[in-house]
Amino acid sequence: MSVIMENIRKAYTAAARTAQWSILRHPSRSMSETLRTLADRAEGLVESDVYGRGELIEAFEQKLAKTLGKPAALFLPSGTLAQPLALKLHCLQRRKNAVALHPTSHLVLHEHDGYQQLWGLEGHLVGKPNTPIHLDDLQQISPASLAALVLELPMREIGGQLPQWDDLQAQVTWARQHDIAVHFDGARLWHCPAAYQRSLAEICDLADSVYVSLYKDIGGIAGAILAGPEDFIAEARIWARRAGGNLISVYPYLLAAEQGMQENLAAIDKAVVYAQKLGELLGQIDGVKVNPEQPQSAMFHLHIQGEMEVISAAIVNFAETQGIIVLPLPRATENGNCIFEISVGRNAMQRPEAFWAQQLAKLMSQIK
Repeated sequence: MSVIMENIRKAYTAAARTAQWSILRHPSRSMSETLRTLADRAEGLVESDVYGRGELIEAFEQKLAKTLGKPAALFLPSGTLAQPLALKLHCLQRRKNAVALHPTSHLVLHEHDGYQQLWGLEGHLVGKPNTPIHLDDLQQISPASLAALVLELPMREIGGQLPQWDDLQAQVTWARQHDIAVHFDGARLWHCPAAYQRSLAEICDLADSVYVSLYKDIGGIAGAILAGPEDFIAEARIWARRAGGNLISVYPYLLAAEQGMQENLAAIDKAVVYAQKLGELLGQIDGVKVNPEQPQSAMFHLHIQGEMEVISAAIVNFAETQGIIVLPLPRATENGNCIFEISVGRNAMQRPEAFWAQQLAKLMSQIK
């Protein structure tokens, strides 16, 4: 990162703390406010969890298992542990070593090949980088060596895109026919009930194992849930211990996840609908392209042509002078465009969609 961008990033962070309005995510608390809130929530609780046992953590895991429609669930400190652990178990069960992954999978792009280097798995990339996996993609590969298929719902790197429900069902049927386990990378699975008009349990019924994040969209401090059959989760507990994921106590993460679910979970369905309307309006602004053109989940990407440092400086200036975070800093560049991730939550929904279109149009006029 250049010195200029590092300075811009620091200025953006400072401006975001004092901004009156933000298009991004849910309202947040300072560290001290968060700890005070959790202390209040802990009043009346006598014992913490100890190495994954105790009423607090067991009740939480049971609640999440029921929500996801699975017999059992396991709290883990991160999805980077939860997902390769699940894939390792599927591979051991089938005595095969290969898993099918989309080219933009988090395991491929952001985990330094941990599933290969630490877990000894082999990855086969399936599908095109800019679209979700389709049944046609699966029918073009040899299934003989595959133990598991990873499906990310929705897909973060391509703007929250989702496969059509019928195609998703067809992919699962294909996997079942070839004795291939289906694992859902559900970091943002909370978006799917509104997108598919089906319950979480109905959606998760398609998968053998499911991972969900407890901080993305939910607003917890950290943590993940891995859900699946009872024997699968029992084995996962052993592997979590082997991998150093069975911490002596995780109660701050549990309390924060419960707080986040209480505050934010009910808003996500509304955020999906809001994001669809918002994306349509923002896409009408000259120089702004929305990916996907019609948002499917409570997130989407904006592509804006220009130099990263120039656009970033304009975003910071707008935040400082207007008190409004209308864009995050760019997360990537592609073909001369800066890519911005819009993650919709209770912050954006405090204002009508037209408000954000007006503010982005103002910012675009300053960039030009």
